[in-house]
Parts: sequence; structure tokens; C-alpha cells
Amino acid sequence: MVDERVVAHKLKQIEQYHGELREKQDTLSRSEFLRSTTQQRAVERMFENAIQACADLSQHVATRAFGYEGRTAKEAVRVLCRKNVIDEETMNTLVAAIGFRNVLAHEYGRVDTEEVYETLQTGLDVYDTYSQQLAQWVQQQK
Repeated sequence: MVDERVVAHKLKQIEQYHGELREKQDTLSRSEFLRSTTQQRAVERMFENAIQACADLSQHVATRAFGYEGRTAKEAVRVLCRKNVIDEETMNTLVAAIGFRNVLAHEYGRVDTEEVYETLQTGLDVYDTYSQQLAQWVQQQK
């Protein structure tokens, strides 16, 4: 059974990090972002935090509700899709986001600052969608 305190805490984290990213989306121009290493690192860290919170929550739910015994966040997200907690589009986007986080966190290859900015401008909806779908599933389990 999922621990509702863990779910609530992780959903709150996702909301916080998503809000921080939205603020940067609204206020940070492309040229300012590309000129400022400090802004680049700040946005990268915000993405890492948001994606990691989603990954942690996915692993918690997949393990506690569905007996997932694996170690990868991507597979935990896929379990949630197979069990109809999240939809396929959300799964695909979040799996790609976890790969993006891995590049940012572990520098698997060069971080493409243009890609980071583009993701900031177009890739934030997944956090709301994921949170809503997961929260709805939790409510249905009561």
C-alpha cells in the first residue's frame, strides 16, 4: 500500500519545482539564458529536482502498490502506465525526461543549452499532468 504522506510530500515537491521552472519560463529570455552560466545551472538543477521527485514517486507507487522490484525509475514509470495510473503520453514524456535528467546530473555527453532552454519553454506540462493523474489514482484507491 502506498504511503499517502510520501505521495503528498513528493507531489508538493513537484509542484514547487514546477512553479520555479514556470517562473523561469515566464521571465528568462533565450539570450539571457544562453549568456548566463548561472541561469543555465539554476534551470538545470530545477529540472533535476522536478524529474527526480517524479521518479521517486513513481518508484514508491510501483513498489508499494504493484510489487515492482526493479531499480530503474524509467521502468517504474512504465509500470504505472501498465497499471493505468498514468497515460501512455505521460509515460513516454516522463521516461524521456528521466533520460534528460541523467544527462544533466551525470553529464552523459555534453549538455546542450539550447535543448535545455527549449525544454523550459515547451516541456513543463508533464509535471502537472503526472501529478494530476497520480493524485486521481490515489483518491480512487481510498
